[in-house]
Amino acid sequence: MAHRSRRQFFTDAGKALGGLAMINAVPRWAFAARQPLSDLVHRSSWAMGTSIRLSLLEREFTSAAADGAFQRLQDVDGLLTVHNDGSQLMRVNRNPGTWVSGDELADVTRAALHFGSLSEGAMDVTVLPALRRFGFAPGTAAASDLIDFTRMDVMGERVRVRSAGTGADFGGIAKGYGVDQAILAARSAGASAALIDAGGDLYALGRPDADRPWKIGIRHPEQAEALVATLEVENEAVATSGTYMQKRVVEGREVSHLMDPRTGQPVHHVVSATIVARDTMTADALATAVSVMDRKAGQSLIERQIGVEGFLIYEDGTSFTSSGLNHRLKLL
Repeated sequence: MAHRSRRQFFTDAGKALGGLAMINAVPRWAFAARQPLSDLVHRSSWAMGTSIRLSLLEREFTSAAADGAFQRLQDVDGLLTVHNDGSQLMRVNRNPGTWVSGDELADVTRAALHFGSLSEGAMDVTVLPALRRFGFAPGTAAASDLIDFTRMDVMGERVRVRSAGTGADFGGIAKGYGVDQAILAARSAGASAALIDAGGDLYALGRPDADRPWKIGIRHPEQAEALVATLEVENEAVATSGTYMQKRVVEGREVSHLMDPRTGQPVHHVVSATIVARDTMTADALATAVSVMDRKAGQSLIERQIGVEGFLIYEDGTSFTSSGLNHRLKLL
């Protein structure tokens, strides 16, 4: 664990990067060479409320691989968003007690209930009322609305909330699921190496070259055009959550989109949480969970999970690097 002061931690990172423009998760070529290597093809799209970036080997690139990956993300977005009244998730929210069928809906709900239990409620997808109260999600919340993931049920391919006053938002887990589905689509179209980055949730498939893995950068939480660390990954997912990503001013105070389900209030003690895992949905969900949990509990959760590592930056400028990342993560 590092214990530099907040000022020193962020100042050192900024100096190391100079004026080079960065984004929160990029392959090695984007900041090492400042231009794409000739053997990679890059495409961009929009889904899940963010820009999607896809990199494929030039020799393997096909429109089917790229289009299939993007379409899969857009499909998941359309089914599981709270920003579309016609989505399957909104059908669940609008019709308490009624079962709604859907493969993707059931997959993500089942995972959400697992991570809710694993994190002792810190990762709770029924946080929609709190998000509505602070203006991060459409709609209004009643004072009687409850946040409790155990009020959601999944049976086979069907999902429901048991009673009125419960509403789910999959913002802390569905993007990771979508990236995993996009990678499966790219692989089915013949891709052996690909990097898909959906606004900080990414999966690195294979290697861009035989002698090197993908190298990604973790965005500096206080400098939009800087990185705070780099990490090499291969057949792994990386997801970063942070209080800096979405903010609003509510009644004169700046608040984060990250809510503590146990209080219904925004949290701010973890400014950046990066999780490395075997799949992006796991990384996404755990990044959300440890952003809410206190230091000891969040660090313990990371260390207990097989195949999971983490890098956390706290509001006071201290940081935590899990044991398995000590020799992999390079602080800048």
